[in-house]
Amino acid sequence: MRLPGTPRTRGLAMLLGGRAAFRGTVLLSNLALLAAWGAGEYEDYAQAMGSMMFLAPLASIGIEKCALKLIPRLRHTVASLVGVFVTLCALLLSVALAVLATTVSLGHSGHWAIAGLAGLYAICVGLTQVMVGLSRALGRPKRDVAAHLTLCVALVCWTGAAFVFEVSPVTFLALTVTTMATLNVVLLLMLRPRFAGLRRRTLVRIAVRTSLLMAIPDLVGGLSMSLLFVVLKVTGARAESTGLYMASVASALLLNAFSYLLRVLQPDVSRSLNQRDLTATYDRLARWLRLLVLVGVLYVPAVLAVALLVLRPYGGIGVVIVYAACVPVIFAVGSANYVMENASAGALAATSVGAAISLVAVGALAFSIVPWAGALGAVTVLAFGELVHALFILRWLRTLEKPVSHVLIGERK
Repeated sequence: MRLPGTPRTRGLAMLLGGRAAFRGTVLLSNLALLAAWGAGEYEDYAQAMGSMMFLAPLASIGIEKCALKLIPRLRHTVASLVGVFVTLCALLLSVALAVLATTVSLGHSGHWAIAGLAGLYAICVGLTQVMVGLSRALGRPKRDVAAHLTLCVALVCWTGAAFVFEVSPVTFLALTVTTMATLNVVLLLMLRPRFAGLRRRTLVRIAVRTSLLMAIPDLVGGLSMSLLFVVLKVTGARAESTGLYMASVASALLLNAFSYLLRVLQPDVSRSLNQRDLTATYDRLARWLRLLVLVGVLYVPAVLAVALLVLRPYGGIGVVIVYAACVPVIFAVGSANYVMENASAGALAATSVGAAISLVAVGALAFSIVPWAGALGAVTVLAFGELVHALFILRWLRTLEKPVSHVLIGERK
């Protein structure tokens, strides 16, 4: 079985192009759906989609990142690892469906159909990322490109149906979810997983622990965004959900492209950080994080102040602009998290704990800022949460008193 290194320029361009085409289609599709359904009907759609975002990382729970980290380090157990990851994915699917059913029954009694389908959409997105991630880890990146181009075609078709046949949000989501579920089944069958590795307790323990820890930052990101939609609703600013959702979709073009590039390069990064003294790496990271925190605590409040004074009359466009202004902070902390999760076992645990603490900060700030600042404040709350994450990573780095060689996850079979 061939294992990949970093893709060549042409292969990398194809992967990035396929993902960019999908994200661009999602953005254009939402603009078209807003025009087709009108503000009122689209508001229900945006609220449901936004509040269910956390299910996408829950359904994948770090499996893609874990596979890209461990498979290059444990080449002699690749087939067994794939079976372990597929089994873990099936378990998480059950958990995600249970969470979805509970969420819909408790909080969406009036719109259960659209909420349930929005949740299924998020779950399918998470599963697709696992399937294409495993394919890339096994040296078959063309499946990733083909899968996302297939989704592009489907979105164009179903969005066109919303115009021509006046398809409702519920029907649109039902068609999209059916397409994505079918695609996931095809990708799974093409993996041909073997399940002998489930008998190897050490291998299963490493895969499960690493997947769980690597999932926490992504899960926190989804929960943070979903929480902001909930706060907008309970504080009487539900109408601003459309602007926040449009901002999240627009930002996905840039943020997900950045995240995807890191995932594509991850196998070589994992190998380079494996079994190596990381002292110099940690020192450089600490210097950058100190600068980021010092600048960020001044920059983010300034962005919020300017937004409230200048951009509030522009509605959703203003929210998108504020989101773009916060992107550098999100990129910087995401890069630090990337280094930490691919380094030592201690670093992975530390950045996961930092992400969890940032979620608590987002919750506290959301109920303090969103009631008077609306969606503009909600966006800056996300940036504040990233700074809290950076502070925790910096605190952990300062506890390292002397150079040590860290035992990395994945060294032992």
